Amino acid sequence: MRQRCGIMVSDIQTWKIWIGQQKYDAYEGMVLKIKIQNRYYQACLGKDQHEWFVTIEHDVTFNLRIFEVYKVQIASVDLNPNV
Repeated sequence: MRQRCGIMVSDIQTWKIWIGQQKYDAYEGMVLKIKIQNRYYQACLGKDQHEWFVTIEHDVTFNLRIFEVYKVQIASVDLNPNV
Protein backbone atom coordinates (compact mmCIF):
# COMPACT_ATOMS: atom_id res chain seq x y z
CA MET A 1 0.00 0.00 0.00
CA ARG A 2 1.47 3.34 -1.07
CA GLN A 3 1.87 5.98 1.65
CA ARG A 4 1.44 9.64 0.70
CA CYS A 5 2.95 12.50 2.70
CA GLY A 6 1.12 15.76 3.32
CA ILE A 7 -0.26 18.12 5.92
CA MET A 8 -3.50 18.15 7.87
CA VAL A 9 -5.10 21.53 8.64
CA SER A 10 -8.36 22.69 10.17
CA ASP A 11 -11.17 24.04 8.03
CA ILE A 12 -12.96 25.28 11.19
CA GLN A 13 -15.61 22.49 11.36
CA THR A 14 -13.58 19.74 9.66
CA TRP A 15 -10.01 18.73 8.89
CA LYS A 16 -8.46 18.65 5.43
CA ILE A 17 -5.39 16.81 4.21
CA TRP A 18 -3.30 18.53 1.57
CA ILE A 19 -0.96 16.50 -0.61
CA GLY A 20 0.68 18.87 -3.05
CA GLN A 21 -2.11 20.95 -4.61
CA GLN A 22 -4.83 18.33 -3.94
CA LYS A 23 -7.18 18.64 -0.94
CA TYR A 24 -8.82 15.60 0.70
CA ASP A 25 -11.44 15.29 3.43
CA ALA A 26 -10.37 13.83 6.76
CA TYR A 27 -13.01 11.70 8.45
CA GLU A 28 -13.74 10.07 11.78
CA GLY A 29 -12.04 6.67 11.99
CA MET A 30 -9.37 7.57 9.42
CA VAL A 31 -6.10 5.73 10.04
CA LEU A 32 -2.95 7.72 9.38
CA LYS A 33 0.54 8.43 10.67
CA ILE A 34 1.10 11.76 12.40
CA LYS A 35 4.50 13.34 12.92
CA ILE A 36 5.42 14.43 16.43
CA GLN A 37 8.87 15.93 16.79
CA ASN A 38 10.96 13.76 14.43
CA ARG A 39 8.92 10.56 14.40
CA TYR A 40 5.71 9.35 12.75
CA TYR A 41 3.21 7.53 14.97
CA GLN A 42 0.32 5.28 13.90
CA ALA A 43 -2.89 7.13 14.76
CA CYS A 44 -6.65 7.10 14.33
CA LEU A 45 -8.67 10.28 13.85
CA GLY A 46 -11.75 10.71 16.02
CA LYS A 47 -14.42 13.24 16.91
CA ASP A 48 -16.23 13.89 20.18
CA GLN A 49 -19.10 16.32 19.54
CA HIS A 50 -17.17 19.32 18.13
CA GLU A 51 -13.64 18.33 19.22
CA TRP A 52 -11.36 16.39 16.86
CA PHE A 53 -8.65 14.19 18.35
CA VAL A 54 -6.14 11.48 17.45
CA THR A 55 -5.41 8.29 19.32
CA ILE A 56 -1.78 7.31 18.92
CA GLU A 57 -0.84 3.65 18.85
CA HIS A 58 -4.08 2.68 20.68
CA ASP A 59 -2.78 4.33 23.86
CA VAL A 60 -2.49 8.12 23.95
CA THR A 61 -5.24 10.53 22.89
CA PHE A 62 -4.93 14.27 22.36
CA ASN A 63 -7.15 16.99 20.90
CA LEU A 64 -6.11 18.61 17.64
CA ARG A 65 -5.55 22.36 17.77
CA ILE A 66 -7.31 24.21 14.98
CA PHE A 67 -4.37 26.61 14.42
CA GLU A 68 -1.77 23.84 14.11
CA VAL A 69 -0.49 22.20 10.94
CA TYR A 70 0.17 18.48 11.33
CA LYS A 71 2.47 16.50 9.05
CA VAL A 72 0.86 13.19 8.12
CA GLN A 73 1.34 10.06 6.06
CA ILE A 74 -1.68 8.17 4.76
CA ALA A 75 -2.39 5.27 2.43
CA SER A 76 -3.62 6.42 -1.00
CA VAL A 77 -6.68 4.18 -0.78
CA ASP A 78 -7.87 6.01 2.37
CA LEU A 79 -7.97 9.45 0.73
CA ASN A 80 -11.34 10.99 -0.19
CA PRO A 81 -11.00 13.76 -2.78
CA ASN A 82 -12.63 17.02 -1.76
CA VAL A 83 -15.05 17.90 -4.53
